[in-house]
Amino acid sequence: MALLFCSGEASAAATKIWISDSTSDFSAGEARGVAVTVNGELVLSRGLERVEGVSEAVLYDAVTGPAGVVFVATGEAGRVLRISPAGKVETYATLAEKQVSAVALGPDGALYAGGSPGGKVYRLEAGKPSLFYDTKAQYVWSLAFSGPTLFVATGLPGEIHRVDSAGRGKRVHQASDPHVRTLHAAGGDVWAGTSGSGLVLKLDASGNVTTVFDSAKTEVTAIAAGPEGRVWAAVSSSEAPGGAEPISAPAPQPAKAPRPAAPPEGDQPREKEKPEVSVTVSAPRLAPARPPTRTGYTSEIVLFEKAEPPRVVWTGSDEIVFDLGDADATSVLAATGPKGRLYRVSAGTWSLERTFDEKQVSVVVGEAIATNGASAFYRLRNGERTGEYVSAVKDTGRTSVFGAFRVATEAPAGSKLDVAFRSGESAAPDSTWSDWSEFHAAADTARIAAPSGRYLQWKLRMSSAGGSPLVRRAEAAYRNRNAAPVIEAFLAMGPNEVFARSASGGSNVFEATAPDEKGIFTSLEEAKAEAAPRKLARKGYRTLTWKTTDSDSDKVVHALDFRPIASSRWIPLKSEVRESFYSFDTTSLPDGEYVFRLIASDSESNPEEPKTAARETSPVSIDNTPPVIRRLDSRRGALRVEVVDAASPVTDFEYSVNAREWVRVEPEDDLSDSRKETYEIELKPEDRGGYLLVRATDASRNVAAVSFTAP
Repeated sequence: MALLFCSGEASAAATKIWISDSTSDFSAGEARGVAVTVNGELVLSRGLERVEGVSEAVLYDAVTGPAGVVFVATGEAGRVLRISPAGKVETYATLAEKQVSAVALGPDGALYAGGSPGGKVYRLEAGKPSLFYDTKAQYVWSLAFSGPTLFVATGLPGEIHRVDSAGRGKRVHQASDPHVRTLHAAGGDVWAGTSGSGLVLKLDASGNVTTVFDSAKTEVTAIAAGPEGRVWAAVSSSEAPGGAEPISAPAPQPAKAPRPAAPPEGDQPREKEKPEVSVTVSAPRLAPARPPTRTGYTSEIVLFEKAEPPRVVWTGSDEIVFDLGDADATSVLAATGPKGRLYRVSAGTWSLERTFDEKQVSVVVGEAIATNGASAFYRLRNGERTGEYVSAVKDTGRTSVFGAFRVATEAPAGSKLDVAFRSGESAAPDSTWSDWSEFHAAADTARIAAPSGRYLQWKLRMSSAGGSPLVRRAEAAYRNRNAAPVIEAFLAMGPNEVFARSASGGSNVFEATAPDEKGIFTSLEEAKAEAAPRKLARKGYRTLTWKTTDSDSDKVVHALDFRPIASSRWIPLKSEVRESFYSFDTTSLPDGEYVFRLIASDSESNPEEPKTAARETSPVSIDNTPPVIRRLDSRRGALRVEVVDAASPVTDFEYSVNAREWVRVEPEDDLSDSRKETYEIELKPEDRGGYLLVRATDASRNVAAVSFTAP
């Protein structure tokens, strides 16, 4: 019953403001051609141009060569692509292996490529491959030059090899993990990351290998270095068991379209009916990643600084960091999937750089970006810029009406900023949502042009031929439609039971207020409610008690009605009740069965849009007539009586001799449960001739008492 008295401060549902003004707020959306700065602002990114003609199933690695040329390692046809600054795509070389899994540009100007499966490293000069070094491993995962020396990371087994300029090499480290997944040379040291235990290793100039970080994740997927000795390492894990399979290896996809210029007959891609997901030593193949739509991934970026312990500066749920771009003095680019996001991560902050429709951003090198999921190759470009930012979906809690939309923005001359909206009732936008509204100039938008709905989304379109517009803050106003109160419980307590409050806590005596001209019922009133209500007894009273809630925290006012069970007409009992119970004197009513109704209303908080809820009790028996006690017969030392009640079962029968304690007597049928019962009193010899008092109680707690001379 204590739950029925839980109540809180009530207030009307108010207009709420959805505010986006921080890096985390804006980074929850999708940015295409728009970047979220580390200061929590939206600005136009550099232009991004897709290079047509890249149709390979998977893109593994890339390196920038002289004059802005980019060499791209691909599979499943073992090709190295050459992409010119003008966007011309051609096959630079073709290896015997199906995958070119790593490339590096040597100090001699030649391109070096790793083929998998097979574990061989090739030197490519003028597009002609020649075997440079054989690791004897299954896979070549990464290549890195430190001066004239080439370092090679392999898988199955996980090793690091050092190769001199003449192609003479040896293994310098045997890892405990099955794969050494990535290498990066910086400051005379070579950093390496493993797949299996997620170890970050450092190989110094003298050949000593030390573990500098043991991650809780399973795989170090990328390493990058910036000025002042800062090194960044990305580590990731998957909840799904994968054995020896690297989780970050890009998944081959079917080729999208024929290349503009067909390569020689022997260079045609070999089709696969289905990507394999495990490594088989007897028939080795490159281990593809798990499907990019699979969840259960987690990632971290760890920063290493001189004289400082490693520290995690960024974490991502349901994302893998596939690559780290060139790091500057304070930050590094992180390419991720399966959400297709490129982040800018610094030591203390992070931001969303842009979002790609291809869901796996796999390679970032210089001003080039390669994706998988659907393979594509992009270049950053200068000039006129356009972009769109789509906000995260806002859940307003329930159907809402939308109001004003405001942006705090700077729009330099030659720039433009427009906004559109849509809404719906499903958490994920689908065909049941409204269409996007027409774009309007953001500065002129006074009202959100979207129909009422539970969910809201807004979209900014930005363009500029010069300086970028800047958005610091976006505000969307909404108000939940008023919800009706909810009656969680409504019941009638037992006869004579009342709830009342008393500040003193020691008195059970209450004054009855006389009926006024508005009704016939007498109720219990107290001047001030300072304590929790107590359960007491008062003859002839009944108590109705309830629990109501309102999801808007509106003030709820109650009204009570009643009707005889045989009637359909409701009669007011009490209005404007703010407590969660009401006690009243039932002696004003004839005996019989009644139904009581509770109406809860929030009209006080919502005069323009009031909502009500109603609930009825089960039939409640009102019985204020006591039983009738009638003497049947007597004999010496014994008396038989009959107790009859017109409305309720007789529940108790007692007697007292000469005002001593009451003695309970069971009926002749052993159970007091009927409206007519017979009892026999057996008296002790010393009680004969004494004052015999008998009383009977019915289920409505009406009591009848009669006196006799003890026979």
